[in-house]
Amino acid sequence: MHTLAAAILLSASGAAPLTHAQAIDAGLCAPDLKVDKEKLAARLLTAYPVSTAYLSVGDHPAPLSSYRALAAWLLRKHAAEKSAGGACKGDSCNAGHIAEDLQGLLDGKDAQFKPTAAAIPATAFFDADNRSDLVCAQHGAALSLPHAASAAAMTTPAVAAGGTGSSTVAAAAHQPSWMDPIRVRGNPDQLSIDRSNQAAYASVDRAHLTLANDDVAQSRTNDIVVYTGYSFDKRPMDGNGSTYEAVPYVGFKQNRVTTYNGGAVSVDTTRTGQVGMLSAFHFAHPGSANTEDLTARPDYLINSSDGSRLMTVNFTYTMVRPGILNDFIRWNNGLAFKPILVGQSRNGMYVDRGTPAVYDQHQDFIRLGAQAGFTLASTNPRLPFDFTTTYTGLKALEGSRSIHYWRGALTYNFNQSVGLSLDYSDGLLPDTGDPERKWGLGIATKF
Repeated sequence: MHTLAAAILLSASGAAPLTHAQAIDAGLCAPDLKVDKEKLAARLLTAYPVSTAYLSVGDHPAPLSSYRALAAWLLRKHAAEKSAGGACKGDSCNAGHIAEDLQGLLDGKDAQFKPTAAAIPATAFFDADNRSDLVCAQHGAALSLPHAASAAAMTTPAVAAGGTGSSTVAAAAHQPSWMDPIRVRGNPDQLSIDRSNQAAYASVDRAHLTLANDDVAQSRTNDIVVYTGYSFDKRPMDGNGSTYEAVPYVGFKQNRVTTYNGGAVSVDTTRTGQVGMLSAFHFAHPGSANTEDLTARPDYLINSSDGSRLMTVNFTYTMVRPGILNDFIRWNNGLAFKPILVGQSRNGMYVDRGTPAVYDQHQDFIRLGAQAGFTLASTNPRLPFDFTTTYTGLKALEGSRSIHYWRGALTYNFNQSVGLSLDYSDGLLPDTGDPERKWGLGIATKF
C-alpha cells in the first residue's frame, strides 16, 4: 500500500523522474516475455496521475489496493465520461491518455509489444478475471507514451475549428441524479459551479460548522455558514457551448458568541438570513478551450442582531485559461497548483440601517475590485489535503469602507464533499463591511 502511495506521489507532476520510469520499465517483461499487468498499470499511472478530487467521487471511491485495481477503476470511469461527449479537462485528460495508450498497445500499434488476442477492449484489460495478455517482443522492451509531455501541464488538447479536439473525454464525473441541481456552499457567488467542473469545484468555499476564536472581540464562537441553491437546467445561448443558468438560493449564518471582558462572561447569539437569485453566464469560444464566466446576484440580507436590512447587486467575472489561470497546473512535488483571479463588484443599499449603534457605519456602497489567490491540491490519493487562500480587495467608489479581506482554509477531505477544515480569516467582510478576524476548526461540506 505505501509503495503504491509513494509511486503516485513521485509521479504527481504527470511526467515522472526518468530513473523511476526506467526502473518500472526494466521489470515490465517477465522471463516468459509476458507483460506484468501490475507493473504496466504502475507505469501508466506514473505517466498520467490524477488528483484526489478525481478519485473521490460519489459512492464508489477509487480502490488503492493495487495499481492494477486503480487503473481498472479509472478505465471504467473514463468510459462513462466518454459516452457523455465533450472535451477533457485536467485529470479527465490523463484518464483518457491511459485508455488511449493502453488501447494502442492492445491494437498492436507499438512494435515492442504484441497482444495475445484480437480486439481486446482497454476497459476490461486490468480486470481481475481477464486472461488476455500483452507479450514483449524482446527483453528490455520499453513503453512509448506519446501523451506524457502534455500530462505534465494538465493541458487540454488543441481544438481545431469546428472540431471537438483529439480527446472525447467529458468533464462529467458521475451519472446524472436528482441531487445534481442542489448546491451547498459557503459562498453564494460560487453556487453556479457544477461538481463536474473539477478545477473550479476544488476551490469553492465550503459550508461549515466551526468552533472559532475571534481575536478582535476577545471571544469564542460556534459558527454556522451555509448557502443552499437549486440550479435550473442550463440553457444554451449559442451553438458554441455558451450557457445561461439561474440558481435561486437561501443563506443562513448563526454565531453563538461567548465574550470574556475581565471577570465577566456574556453569551450572545446572532443570526443573519439571505435570499437571492444567481444568474450565471458561461461563454465558450469556437476553436478555443478558453472560457469566461459572468455572474449577477441580487441579494436581500436580514441581520436579526442589529435590525439592519441590506439589498445588494453583486457581479463576478472569471477568465479560465486551461493550464494557466483559474485552472490546475501540475508541479513535480506531489501537488497541483491553481492560480485564482476573479473580478468582483459589490453594490448595496440599506433598506434599514439598524440600531443606533451601527447606523452610521451602514452606508450605501459601490465597490469594485478583485479576488486573488491560489489552491494547492494533493495529487496523492493517500494524502487527501487541499489548501486555498484568497485575498479580496474592493475599492469604495461610493461609501467610506473599502474592503480588504483575507481567508485561508486547509482541509482534509474524507471524500469529495465532506472534510475537516482549519480556516483563518481577517479583514472586512465583502458583503457587509463588518470587521472579522477569526480562526476555527470544524466540519466543512460542499456539493
